[in-house]
Amino acid sequence: MDSRRAGTTNAHKFDQIIGSARKPEDRIAWFGALLAKESRTEVEIVGGSAISIYLSSADHVSQDVELVGRRDRITPILRRWKFQEVEGRSHRAYWFKRAIGLVDLVGAGDRSGLRPRRLVTPHGPVLVSAVEALIVRRLTRAHREKSNDLFNQAVELARQEEVDWEHVGSMARYEGTLTLLRKLRKSVRKQSSDA
Repeated sequence: MDSRRAGTTNAHKFDQIIGSARKPEDRIAWFGALLAKESRTEVEIVGGSAISIYLSSADHVSQDVELVGRRDRITPILRRWKFQEVEGRSHRAYWFKRAIGLVDLVGAGDRSGLRPRRLVTPHGPVLVSAVEALIVRRLTRAHREKSNDLFNQAVELARQEEVDWEHVGSMARYEGTLTLLRKLRKSVRKQSSDA
């Protein structure tokens, strides 16, 4: 028996673990943690999936799971867990399993320049995108789509933890969303003083 494969999680065990998660955000975090442990590489949850973890599924449910990590180490694990490779737009490869949904391996590293948050789960640690990048992405979409819901998600993200406002400001300046950022900061301050 190959000693590197000893103790690996098979598809049945994976399904049992994921099936025991009570909340969608736990299922995503556990998936990332199991994948990081099995692939022996860092896995970072980004995009809407990270927002679901920060805000909970009551406030946001992502349509897919976006991951940053080493494709060469992650895809063999997805195959072992019986994920199906599917072709998406522009012939891009995605992975699908009903219990998790569509998985998108978006790259080998997050390019936000910010350190991800390390989240500890019952199945090990997983990295979750820095909240600053998520705030700015929500502001950008809120601006483009004229969406109060997306703006409110950015406000809730800004209330999660210590935020590097200087970094958020420079990213918002680049994205052309400084006006919305000012509105967000005012809303966060008002909510803090009301509490």
